[in-house]
Amino acid sequence: MSILSELKRRNVLRMTVLYAVAAWLIMQVAGALIDLAKLPDWIGTTILWLLAVGFPIALIFSWFYELTPEGLSLEKDVERSDSITHVTGRRLDFIVISLLLAAVILFAYDKWWIGGPPDKSIAVLAFENMSDDPEQEYFSDGISEELLNLLSKIPQLTVISRSSAFSFKGKDITIPEVAKQLNVALVLEGSVRRDGDRLRITAQLIEASSDSHLWSQSYDRELDNIFAVQDEISAAIVGALREHLGLQIEAAPRVIAAANTEAHEAYLRGRHLVVQRTDASVESAVREYEKAIELDSDYALAHAELAIAFLLQVGKGTLTEREAVDRAGPHAELALNLVPTLAEAHAATGWVLWKQGNQEEGLTYLRQAIQINRNYSFVYNLLGNFYNQLGRYKESFAMRETAVRVDPALRPSNWNYIVGLIRRNRLDEADRQIEKYASFNPLDYATLRSLRKSLGGNWTDFLIARMDYLRLDPGALTWRRALSGRFAEIGLEKEALAISDSPGPWVLSLLGKPEDAITNAEARLDEDPKSVWARSDLGMALAAAGKYDRARPILEEMWQQNGERVTCCRGFDEGSAAALIAIRRTTGEEAGVDEIVTALMDEVRRYHEAGIIRVDPYYGRPSVDYVEGLAAFLTGEREEGLALIAKAVEDGYLILPNEAYLQTLYDEPGFAPIRALQEARQTRERERFLAIVCTDNPYAAVWQPAEGTCERFAADAEI
Repeated sequence: MSILSELKRRNVLRMTVLYAVAAWLIMQVAGALIDLAKLPDWIGTTILWLLAVGFPIALIFSWFYELTPEGLSLEKDVERSDSITHVTGRRLDFIVISLLLAAVILFAYDKWWIGGPPDKSIAVLAFENMSDDPEQEYFSDGISEELLNLLSKIPQLTVISRSSAFSFKGKDITIPEVAKQLNVALVLEGSVRRDGDRLRITAQLIEASSDSHLWSQSYDRELDNIFAVQDEISAAIVGALREHLGLQIEAAPRVIAAANTEAHEAYLRGRHLVVQRTDASVESAVREYEKAIELDSDYALAHAELAIAFLLQVGKGTLTEREAVDRAGPHAELALNLVPTLAEAHAATGWVLWKQGNQEEGLTYLRQAIQINRNYSFVYNLLGNFYNQLGRYKESFAMRETAVRVDPALRPSNWNYIVGLIRRNRLDEADRQIEKYASFNPLDYATLRSLRKSLGGNWTDFLIARMDYLRLDPGALTWRRALSGRFAEIGLEKEALAISDSPGPWVLSLLGKPEDAITNAEARLDEDPKSVWARSDLGMALAAAGKYDRARPILEEMWQQNGERVTCCRGFDEGSAAALIAIRRTTGEEAGVDEIVTALMDEVRRYHEAGIIRVDPYYGRPSVDYVEGLAAFLTGEREEGLALIAKAVEDGYLILPNEAYLQTLYDEPGFAPIRALQEARQTRERERFLAIVCTDNPYAAVWQPAEGTCERFAADAEI
């Protein structure tokens, strides 16, 4: 008999599996009890050591002994005919299966069921400004933010980002409730009192579960020692964390100091302004960062943040993309040279490189920024955007999820994540996330709820949300341009042209004004010659007008620049593909058509792999059904293509009606009922909207319907 057969007969192999599973369960339970009762770590080590010693003993025991009806006996004393090892084996199988089931349940609970916050997690709340001057709030915010940034450099610690931690400022809410909403175990709070050049900083570290102080201290210092006192506080907090959580930290992170306090104060004012993310606040932040650099030309943080602020101004009517990159580049480079380990410098450099077209190099720098500071939510959002533009949709959504985890209240994080859930039709999750977001940003909450309700072609719901935003911020240029498109969708031409001083080319094309669309696109490209979007808009405006000779060089260039790929968000999407296919077919280049159709289907495959069914509902981009249907139609599978396109229109997608490159689709007899469905929805949604604004206009203070619109609505209503 072989040794393997004998091991099986004596149930040694079963005992091996049984012992391994039981030992794992024992360690899991022991770990939980040690954490709960705050027992010394050596207890867990001792249990592990005892289990390791017991393993060979158990195997030896199962080899030499057998369980019989009379009790334990040496295996050599049991006659083979009397042996019941097969019965014992079945019992061991039952025990192993039971333990494995318990292990699976425990693993699932730990992995997926809602539990308490991670032990090594902390939120740094905005320190209260106790100074007599309320204008000193930027200073108290800055102190707490810099402490947050220092703690973020500890790899073992999860630190909630600034926007989420600061969202509770001025609210009457308990520390345990704050910790619950942010899902953290620890909270650092404090206050700052400034009296001339004298500072009094108080900080306390609180365990949320017991609402008890783990550490607290007050510091009375001169203002010129601000960096030293921050380092001192950081070291004290790290000491408390090391003792309470058992963190293996050799030394506390140190603040990056400026040459003088005036430069530092200018930097703090800039940070206070830039996080507000309005056009005016970002412009003011730029001036503060520039002032900080004037006072200290080697202030790396100010250089890095100035570069980022320049790039934030793109598309805000302040800087073109070319101007922003030209201004940001030198500051990003200098920041990196001054402090090569500065996460903000890596973030700025990566963003500049991306804007310059060096995509992979830019991604490398952004990933390095996260390696330096794994709680850097701003970079997770950037990576999410850039992966999306590259068609790497799975990676993009993973960045969105991480951004929400490290910064639960940050607007871009929540916005992108919720839209990502809607794209994937994970609507129950989207609803829960939207409701959770209500307390952080009521206006965005209303907008996202309206976006969710607009699915299926309820366009008015989303239009109303945009109007609500305009009522709160009448000067928001980007929102006015967005409203221009929404008005055009429901057929309100005068309103679409009046709401914005510069309706987009696609809006003018939608309204049947191809020459105006071309003129508008040319002006935008003249203003920003390096803009990918402006060049793409011109190519599409020309193709929509049937000016293929002029459109072709632009679209061919975009095709090459996008790596001969079709992607949703970088200048060569499904519309560009359809246009270039139509152009190549006019010259009989069917082989050239095939490569674009293949790329279009590859894009559909990436959507399916990422679970996406809507490309981007917020910007009115199509459902995946439309992209797949268009590809099928263009390859001659017209019936299948039309069925998918009809499904997309039923879901609420608007097919542009005046595009020359889509003429073969328009001429197809099977497209007529699809067009009729779209036109009926357009009429219905226009009437829904006008019923609101033509009776008791809630937006009268910031917007009025064009002359004659409500009269025509009233006349139509009487018919």
